[in-house]
Formats: sequence, C-alpha cells, structure tokens
Amino acid sequence: MNERVKAHAQSVFLATENLRGIMLMIAARIVFAGSDTFTKLASEGLPAAEVVVLRNVVSLPIVLLMAWGLGGFRHVYGAFGNRVVVTRSVLEGTGTLAFVSALPFITLGQSAVILLTVPIILVALSAMIYHEAVGWRRWTAIVVGFMGVVLVANPFSGSFNYFLLLAQFTAITWAFRDLMTSRIGGGIPTVTVALVNTIIVGSLAVPASLLQGWRGFGMQEALYLLGSGGLVAFANFLYIDALRTGAVSVVAPFRYTAAVWASIAGFMVWGDIPDSLGLLGTLFIIGSGLYTFYREFELARARRQKSLLSSPASANSVRAREGDPIGESKS
Repeated sequence: MNERVKAHAQSVFLATENLRGIMLMIAARIVFAGSDTFTKLASEGLPAAEVVVLRNVVSLPIVLLMAWGLGGFRHVYGAFGNRVVVTRSVLEGTGTLAFVSALPFITLGQSAVILLTVPIILVALSAMIYHEAVGWRRWTAIVVGFMGVVLVANPFSGSFNYFLLLAQFTAITWAFRDLMTSRIGGGIPTVTVALVNTIIVGSLAVPASLLQGWRGFGMQEALYLLGSGGLVAFANFLYIDALRTGAVSVVAPFRYTAAVWASIAGFMVWGDIPDSLGLLGTLFIIGSGLYTFYREFELARARRQKSLLSSPASANSVRAREGDPIGESKS
C-alpha cells in the first residue's frame, strides 16, 4: 500500500513539474517572438552584423549576472577550451548572422515556421552522422516537413523570395548546433555555455559589421536594440528552465506555438497575413515535428520500460507514470 501511495505521489509531482515546464516553454516562445520583432525593426535600418553586435552587447551584462548568480564563472576557462562548446557557438553565430540578414525581407511568421524545421533536420542528421536508428515513419515525417517548407516558400508564385533560403540555411546551421549541444559533457553548466555563446556570437559579428560598414543610429533604433537584446536573454533563460523543469518529450512540442505568436506579432506590427499555401505548409511542418516528438517519446518509453521492468521494485513506479501520459519522468 505504501508503495502504491508513493508511486501516486511521484506521478502527481512529475505531472506538476511538466505542467510548469509547458508554461515556461510557451512563455519563452512569446518572449522570443517579441525579441525577433525588435530585431526585425532594428535590421530594417541597420546592417545585420551591426544589429547582432549591439544585441549581444545588451545581452552580455544580463548573461554575466546570471552566470555570477548561478556559479557559472568557475567553468568559463574550461568551456573556452572545450572544442564542442566553441564549435556550437560558432554555428550559433553563423546562423544568427544569416537569420538577421534575412529578417527584413521575410515575414516574422515565415521566419518562425522555417526555424521550426530544426528538430526535423536534427533527426535526419542524427541518422546520417551518428547512425542512430530512424524508421520509415520518421523519414516520412521529415519529407512531409520539407514539403511544408516548399509550400511556405511558394516557388510557384513567380516571385520566389530567395531570402527564405537564407532562413533555411539558419535552420540547418542551428540543427548542427543542437547536435553539438547534445555532446557537451555534464561538467559544464548551461549558464556557462550561454555566456561563452554570447561572447563568441558577438565577436564573430564584429568583423562582419566592419565589412558591411558601421552606421550611426538614433534613439528609436537604440530602443529596438535594447528590447531585442534584453528579451532574447530572458527568453533563453525561460527556454533552458523549461527543458530542465519538465520532461523534454512533454515540453518540447510546445515550441511549435512559436508560429502562432510570431504570426500575431507580424500581423500587429506589419499587417502580415499568410496565404493559403503558407498556412498549409505551416500545418505540414508542425504536424511533422509533433509526430517526430511523439515517435521519440514512444521509443524512449519502450526502452525505459524494458530497462526498469527487469527490476520488480521498479514495476509499480513505472506503471504509475505510464498511467498518466504527462507524468513521463526526466531521464
């Protein structure tokens, strides 16, 4: 009886943590949409590299405070000497420069939808590079996702926007970044990785800004940059906290709410309205991504059951978790 009560209490706790993680993820996507809105406004009048430099100048003090409060400074030297951490940050910076360059020429909704292909690309890269098993169902989901990208880009209209390819390049680059992130050892805290990332991304943008030419800016651009830098630092904190609070398989699918918030922001600020093909493509991409997460969830649960059920003491705990789908544990 005590074992059953304990298992039920654990299930309730996990469900509560997952619900909190979901709310944090939704909040993170809303704040990211706000940051992208300010970045797009700033990049309409300033070169892309300059926007990235100044945005990171604003973000750096915030990340430094976070690192100081969470004890991240102790690991900075080791992080800068870690090839995986540095490579991850270089990929982040490359993708960020491409994204900010494309942003003035595409809608906010289009940019958000194309970046939602990152987890789909990540599955394909895991199969090709690390030879992880990917069945025909997930390969079908990947194909459907890229069909969605074609529909969003709408090359049949006769006026294809080549800046959408730049946004897709960002998605591919960030998929490689996430692949590198999964290889970072547990001895380096997340906040230290974020600090190294902020420094390297800003540093990469400096020579690019000199090549593009540095422009002066007024109070309006300064406010846009303050909004962009401050919000992106806050959004990253919410995003990291979301993934560390709830089970990734439960929380991560809610990143797809980004398409909703970005579309709302694009309509409110620029009056952007997606066409019917764009909406259909968005549904393809979101459906493909959600199915990919669902398959990952099912496969992880099957592996966990096989491992834990081999021990009789674990059986009741596993049954309690599986009785409530939101009670999936972090592992």
